[in-house]
Amino acid sequence: MNEQAAEKIPPRTPSGNPGNPSPLRGEGKRVVGQGGGGDFTEELRKDVTALWEKRARGDVSERAFQKQSEQAVLDLCRALVQRRIGEGESIRFEHHAVRAHTKIAGSVLRESEQEFISLLATERRLFRLRTLLTPDQPLLFLDGDKDAVEELAYESASGVTVRTQRRKGQIVAGLVIASFSLLGYPWLQITGTALFLLGIAGALHGLLVPTRWAEVLQPDPTVSPPFQVWALRKKSARRLLKFLRQKIQQR
Repeated sequence: MNEQAAEKIPPRTPSGNPGNPSPLRGEGKRVVGQGGGGDFTEELRKDVTALWEKRARGDVSERAFQKQSEQAVLDLCRALVQRRIGEGESIRFEHHAVRAHTKIAGSVLRESEQEFISLLATERRLFRLRTLLTPDQPLLFLDGDKDAVEELAYESASGVTVRTQRRKGQIVAGLVIASFSLLGYPWLQITGTALFLLGIAGALHGLLVPTRWAEVLQPDPTVSPPFQVWALRKKSARRLLKFLRQKIQQR
């Protein structure tokens, strides 16, 4: 399974040949005060929903929608964490990413499943919000009637490690595209050559450039899957990892 991060938060956009992951605006170091009670988070959810309704009616341009939706989702993430932090505790670092899972499911051209993951670190805990992206649903971070927020205390962690994995989904997808272009070459001709090169390039990329992510280790895991940090090349990820390692070593 190929997993990487895309640049935008909702709406979900068609996946092409995924590139390097990148952070979202508003990441990095933040010192945020307490606040954000239940009423405030519900107001933010209403704002996100209203923005999607405006888009459906055509009252907002796609470009403006993308920008406003991204900011509204990040504000909601912070508010959901702020209502859980204690006195003297504040959000210090945050990192947001969208993972794309490339896999063969009915059609090689079928859009990849995407998952939004937000990590916010305070002086005492690491919070995670994650949800699957769907084309016609706003991100509200709800698990039934509860907030979809997980947390990990630094005292329960033993370290942070970096893991790698071959992009098997991308390799398979590339080989399928290349095989299809060969079988259909008498009809595709020039297009078949382009498809073949595209498929081979994708397979080689998946083979030679493995997926990398960092994982917080726990002797007795409290959540599944473990807390993971994606898009390791980005500044917000590097800052978050440095902060996490310091906190875990100080425990």
